[in-house]
Amino acid sequence: MLAKRRGMDTISNLALPWRNLRRHGFAYGLTGLLIGAALFYPSDLTRDYSICRSEHYSTVVQGTEKYMRHVNAMLPIATIVVLRDWRGAGQLAGVVVAGIAASHGPKRLLNDVTILGTRLGQRPSGPQSRHNMPSGHSTLASAGGFFMARRFSLWFLLFCLPVTGLTMYARVMLEAHTVSAVFAGGMIGALVALLFTAKRKRKRT
Repeated sequence: MLAKRRGMDTISNLALPWRNLRRHGFAYGLTGLLIGAALFYPSDLTRDYSICRSEHYSTVVQGTEKYMRHVNAMLPIATIVVLRDWRGAGQLAGVVVAGIAASHGPKRLLNDVTILGTRLGQRPSGPQSRHNMPSGHSTLASAGGFFMARRFSLWFLLFCLPVTGLTMYARVMLEAHTVSAVFAGGMIGALVALLFTAKRKRKRT
């Protein structure tokens, strides 16, 4: 019986993105347009990011990069284990796989594309850098926060959104990504979380 139930959960999780897409297609389409618009954000990699070098070793930037950015990734795992929400575990796995594919795929596809004089793959750290667009750190931080909001409660956004924002800020200040790359990453994370996650149904007592 347990094996049959888990099999049904797996099938339900696999069908979830298509159900969500049909219900909220306009919102997802608008999000896709915003991600695409980020590609055209103008960046002067020499001028616009010169101030970042003075922030490399700030407490906020270093604390976020070393510790805080992991919170949005660990919080869903801890919540799932505490609540024994195994269907949610399957949905989280879908979010992680989709998030990695949706961020690392474009990194390689867009690496040598130049728009408005800027190569999308170039990071502010130097002209020989690669795989700038989109930011994988921003994708996963955003995905974790929106998973918590969608699966458990919107109240989690009060905590998770600032963590996502700090993660994006730190990546820019460390010259690891452009502003457009962290924006695109954050939007991709939100998109995959909302596509692959359903609201948890509380057990009736």
